[in-house]
Amino acid sequence: MMDESNDLPDHTPLQNLTVLQHNCRESTLVFLALFSLIRNRNVSFVCLQDPPLFQGDPLTAPGYQCFSSNVIGQKKRVATYVNCFLTECFNYLCVSPAADVLHLLMSRNDGGKIVGGHERFSLINTYNRQVDGNNTVSPASLFTDNINPSLIVGDLNVHTM
Repeated sequence: MMDESNDLPDHTPLQNLTVLQHNCRESTLVFLALFSLIRNRNVSFVCLQDPPLFQGDPLTAPGYQCFSSNVIGQKKRVATYVNCFLTECFNYLCVSPAADVLHLLMSRNDGGKIVGGHERFSLINTYNRQVDGNNTVSPASLFTDNINPSLIVGDLNVHTM
């Protein structure tokens, strides 16, 4: 039963949100091992950097819907896999402001609140690389004045900054 604040009830998926983040380094074996390890776990989101690709698209994973960057002419460097049990409860808007950033904005199907009285929640997956001595993703592009609660995950390569 939902309370008057319209927050999610205790049994809803976002109450027990689990996020797994990993850089696959384009390895199909790493990808398969990772999804094999979580097969019987209730992982909500799997955020990959440098995922293995087949014909330019990230590989599929049973039980997950894949969202990837949609920058035309750029190699897909990030992919976010959403557990299919979440697709029944939420709508998704996928935005790729850059080839190395994937912004997944989600809202409930019934228009209710998700987190802290907000109707939307953002999951931002990023892969900061060094190209010609420059970062491909600036911290300012990730840490913006977003009015919605946000979670930023990824391979930030802070050791190279």
